[in-house]
Amino acid sequence: MNATRILVGMGLLSTLLLGAVFVAAHPPVESGTLPTSRMLAGGEDLTYEVSWTFLDLGTIRLITRDDYTAVAYIDSYEGVPVVDLHAVFITTMDSSFRSIHSRSMELKDGVWAGLDYRYDQVAGKIFIDAVRMNDPQGDVISRTPRDTMELPGADFVDGLSIAMFPRRFIHTNSRVDVPTILYGKMGTTTFDFTASGVEEELDCLERPVRMHEVTGATSVVGIFGMTGEFTGWFSDDSAAVPLRGKLKVLIGSVELQLIRWNKQGWHPPAS
Repeated sequence: MNATRILVGMGLLSTLLLGAVFVAAHPPVESGTLPTSRMLAGGEDLTYEVSWTFLDLGTIRLITRDDYTAVAYIDSYEGVPVVDLHAVFITTMDSSFRSIHSRSMELKDGVWAGLDYRYDQVAGKIFIDAVRMNDPQGDVISRTPRDTMELPGADFVDGLSIAMFPRRFIHTNSRVDVPTILYGKMGTTTFDFTASGVEEELDCLERPVRMHEVTGATSVVGIFGMTGEFTGWFSDDSAAVPLRGKLKVLIGSVELQLIRWNKQGWHPPAS
């Protein structure tokens, strides 16, 4: 597995924990979910470092706004062997974190190219187009129909909205099975939530932080050497900020960890 695929895989992990992942959410078994408006009040700017074994590969910067728009910037570090990656994921959601529109773009030869996902809830379909742009948040300069897929249900989220999904349930004791489409393959992602917190370290802080651990697995495996198992850690407070993530691969594990943040009135909760 080369470093480029690992870093792209971490972009995928950021959609599972924090693309190309699509899910239809089932409600948790128990009550205790958090209001989405409280999580995103004032917006947030979160930066994660991506590493594989002893190699730091790059960063994922996740910006969310209280209008339920999320943007992730994935950039490799200069000088990392055989990797030069710059990608942007954008998702617009409603107040239930259901996706209204999403786009995944990668910089190639000075032009941003990728996939644009449009949803027709009435027809129950996803329309997927290949697009090219001069700016990943600007106007489309070319659009080519790529595929049409059936929506697995009305409560459907995708892209970075799956990054928001676990945040609602970290104070619940529940197991949530999520129908998942990953790169055109159908499967199921299972999240296991527990209401009890843990104390874990963040490299950027000298003190332990109160967190909730979320474990899970997806049955859609094989891309980037994924085994399907992952773990995420979220702040033990009403903001439920993603703090760390780990994804098992064939030769070890890939991790991301929060290194910088700008969220009004918020700091990682001390133990």
